Amino acid sequence: MSSLSIPTLSLNDYLNTYLAYMRQPITRLESQQSDLEMKKAVFTDLKEKLEDLKDLAEALSETGTRSPFLSKSVTSSDTSVLTASASTSAASGAHTITVTQLARAHTVASGRYDRDGTSLSAAHAGTKTFSITIGDDTYDVTVEIGAGDTDEEVLGAVAAAINDATDGAASASVILDTPTTARLTIASGTTGGVGAMTFTDTDGLLSAIGVTNATEATDTAGGYIYADLGGNELDALLTVDGLNVVSSSNQVDDLITGLSITLLAEQQDGDAAVTLTVEVDTEAIKTKIEEFLTAYNDAYEYLYSKTAVDGDTYTRGILAGEFSYIGLRSDLRGIMVGFVSGTGSVYQALSQIGITSTRTGTFSISDSTKLDEALAADLEGVAALFNSESGIAAGLESLISRYVSADGTIADSQQAIDDKMDNIESSIERHERMLAVREQSLKDQYYALQEALYALQSSNQIASSLAALYGV
Repeated sequence: MSSLSIPTLSLNDYLNTYLAYMRQPITRLESQQSDLEMKKAVFTDLKEKLEDLKDLAEALSETGTRSPFLSKSVTSSDTSVLTASASTSAASGAHTITVTQLARAHTVASGRYDRDGTSLSAAHAGTKTFSITIGDDTYDVTVEIGAGDTDEEVLGAVAAAINDATDGAASASVILDTPTTARLTIASGTTGGVGAMTFTDTDGLLSAIGVTNATEATDTAGGYIYADLGGNELDALLTVDGLNVVSSSNQVDDLITGLSITLLAEQQDGDAAVTLTVEVDTEAIKTKIEEFLTAYNDAYEYLYSKTAVDGDTYTRGILAGEFSYIGLRSDLRGIMVGFVSGTGSVYQALSQIGITSTRTGTFSISDSTKLDEALAADLEGVAALFNSESGIAAGLESLISRYVSADGTIADSQQAIDDKMDNIESSIERHERMLAVREQSLKDQYYALQEALYALQSSNQIASSLAALYGV
């Protein structure tokens, strides 16, 4: 009797092949899920680009002193004496300024002491207190002087205590005026008479080292270096357009409307007055327009690439067929190439001021000279082209807001994607559960079949052995 040969079955081979077939619906759902995630990312990127464009459009739509079309530049005829910057509220024109005196901080100095001497600690060891008043603020200072401290160490302790107590309102330093001597200086943190310091010398320490002397400091004696003696000695003194001006600071921001002036040096008798010239900052205006055009091109090109269909390869952008976004592309371009009514100017289109469109729909300043001439001839008219009620900036701002607002078109599109992805995820979970049940069922069936085959094979081997024994 010949033996029965039963091939060994590979359960994994059968299961893997069958389960791969059964997973095809899940694979298709996962592919849809991936496509939707990519689409949602595109909407996120598009929203960011549109918001950037909207921000720049809002800036160009500003009127009054906030309008970038009122940007001013200011030049100084002598930048070693003073410099200035201008805001949009500055009036065009020229101003003459002579700087007689710079503002300085009230400063006092101690007498000269041997660095290694101990005269101060010998007379003032222990805890010493005093206070410094600047304006309405008073700072209490406590100094610990150890017996045997050197004079340099005592002056250093006083300086450290002042700096710690005043936190910048005053500053104290130890100056090594010769290789073997040291002095203490104390300076107000605020220039001008308003920053003058008043000392309350509770334990007499300040008087002892000379900083409260009412006389001017010398090479060896303490006293004031800069002080208000009743003649505005700490304030900046200047003449502006023939008028005498006193300023407590060298940063003068409230002297001429729209100008911030920085005083740098004093002038001598006979020096020519410095002229500040304020004029429209054409380059700054052009820069704002260029930034706006760059943001527009970035948003438009991105939108175009996602909504277009390639004429040669017929490759479709991920938003091809999304009519809301194809319409947005058309509306953006329509606003840019359209005519603006109500400007009160001959300038009613971008092309009239040297800004034109390329074949691909982007815009650039194609004729800088033409733009310069338009700004020089009718600045208000050019501004109105952007910031009037029917202007380009206002139109873009309104259009984009409908897409990027919290309840706008993009938010609706992203919510629709989220809903679809939730449904797909539920379908995937349902399929996974069904597949898991089916997999377990198949395993149980295959295990049972395999056991039966093993039993059959064992019976066949026994029969073969008996047949050989009895010569059958």
